[in-house]
Amino acid sequence: MKLGARMFKTGLGVMLSILIADWLPFVEPVIPAFTAIIGLQQTVRGSIDTFFNRVMAAILGGIVAVVMVNFFGNSPIIIGVTVTIFIGILRALNMANVITLATITLVVIMLRDQDMIITSAIARVVESLLGVTVSLLVNVFVLPPKYDAILYEEVNKTSSEILVRLRAILRKNGEYSTLTSDIAWAENRIAQSHSLYALLKDENVWSKRKLPMLKRKLVVFRALIVSLEQALALLSVLHTHTNVMFQLPEELRIQIRERIETLCSAHEQIFLKFDGRISPLEVNFFQPTQGYRQDLMDSIFEYAAIKQTATQEEFERSNALMLITGQLVSYEESLIKLNTLIRSYRIHHDEDEYQADSLEGIE
Repeated sequence: MKLGARMFKTGLGVMLSILIADWLPFVEPVIPAFTAIIGLQQTVRGSIDTFFNRVMAAILGGIVAVVMVNFFGNSPIIIGVTVTIFIGILRALNMANVITLATITLVVIMLRDQDMIITSAIARVVESLLGVTVSLLVNVFVLPPKYDAILYEEVNKTSSEILVRLRAILRKNGEYSTLTSDIAWAENRIAQSHSLYALLKDENVWSKRKLPMLKRKLVVFRALIVSLEQALALLSVLHTHTNVMFQLPEELRIQIRERIETLCSAHEQIFLKFDGRISPLEVNFFQPTQGYRQDLMDSIFEYAAIKQTATQEEFERSNALMLITGQLVSYEESLIKLNTLIRSYRIHHDEDEYQADSLEGIE
């Protein structure tokens, strides 16, 4: 089992909440521990943004509990009705993300003896605030999340797998059913990359001087994901139209294969540039191959031209070839943009290190 940073921080938050609760009078450790577990967010900014909502919800829960118990008692029916009303109030105040924590506080208070309801309410609110505060401080100061490294590792690994399969399908290596499952796997990994990108976008920046760097980094990572999506789309098109690809004239098929392999190599070298293993000024894959690319496009359009006497099969083959060509161009354009962005980023921020082989994922 791999011990991730979030697992460690959750355990640390629970431990600190219980220790502090033991030192304070009239404070029990149960609610602080639960609150520390629930209150730990995936990002520092998420913890900060929800902190004040959790504080207000805990206080509001205490007030509602005291009012309802004093006027209506604490029978199971009253508690159930109160919970329903309280959840509605929180939703109306756009505080749906803290419903669980606030409702737990409310129920615990209402289950206490009516004679000590106010004292109990104050103690339970303090307990909730203690857990929320501890979880916030732990998330800010203990192993703050670094989603850029995790995202880069995810994109790098997924890209490597897709490029391997692109090269394999160009030589008709691999089973159709296996490649279908591989494409589904890659789609799931790209979805995970989008989730990590959203967390990176939500990352808190304490220094205004670092804000431009984060914005540039977000642009680069967005381009990395787009190029990954384009590579997968090209693989999917080739997978769908494999028969058409291998019915093309040998010379044209070799031209297409060599162009795709050139783009795959460029994609890999762009990652090396981002790693810092090659110069930012390298990987000018587009300029030296302009003439070759033009010859390829001419050959494709010549072959795909539809005559009036064309059969249905020839028409479908022409359409399939144009789909492959269109996705090939889209993939190429995404790499050109990615190469430009990474070159600019590396020139301005050569201190970043993204060595994929040495990175460790953090859960």
